[in-house]
Amino acid sequence: MSKQGSKGAQSCLLTERDGGLLTLAINRPDANNAINGETRDALIEAFEAAAKDSTLRVIVLTSVGEDAFSVGTDIAEIATYTPAEAEALGEKVRRVYQALNAIDVPVVAAIKGACLGAGFELALHADLRLARGDARFGLPGINVGMVSSGAALARLQRLCGVGSAAALALTGGMVTAERAFMLGLVSNVTSPKDFISALEQLALHFSALSPIAVIETKRMLRAAADGGLEAASALGPKALARCFGEGDALARLQMMLGGRDPQATLH
Repeated sequence: MSKQGSKGAQSCLLTERDGGLLTLAINRPDANNAINGETRDALIEAFEAAAKDSTLRVIVLTSVGEDAFSVGTDIAEIATYTPAEAEALGEKVRRVYQALNAIDVPVVAAIKGACLGAGFELALHADLRLARGDARFGLPGINVGMVSSGAALARLQRLCGVGSAAALALTGGMVTAERAFMLGLVSNVTSPKDFISALEQLALHFSALSPIAVIETKRMLRAAADGGLEAASALGPKALARCFGEGDALARLQMMLGGRDPQATLH
């Protein structure tokens, strides 16, 4: 197991590698993990490296400290931005999410405390969101005259529907972890004492899955999100063939027929 800061950004993003598990932790607890330019650059670098790493099995995206996953964009950094600088910020945000979307292994956002604005947007681009019971979610930017950039609003609408997405985006209000779960915004909510163990179990589950099956599943999910039913359906036959060719579907099926556990668990 190794811990280190991302190159050139030791103070804002920590990485920890443990076998096929990569943990990325925003490390600005004194600023409630507000996301600044340095953090965005570090995230892009980490995501792009992860997308090229064939030994990865799962990524956990989290933060240092107990109070906030992230309260959003660092307002001290952008308070004097010109329109051109704001547009450049929006483009950089898009690059962060595009780099995250290009990763073929599951990305789990482990959320505690405040998950607001750009922090919420980042979490929305993960595959799963595991929330501690004290987590709270919202897009308060509209209260200070800002809009969400990237594809966050589209993802929000897909997850919780048009009405709930509009309510969150247009009011700037917050919802609790339990309410977020009811809206479909988070995959699971745990008590504080069970949060770490639940995250570890989820990471172990993904580590035990067939890498080829995971890659192909994520590709079809992306195709469905971008191109709809037919786009995903067109990928299905070749994806299944790859599971039986390059993947280990045959071996796992034969293990089950022999009464052995293929080492995958249900969650």
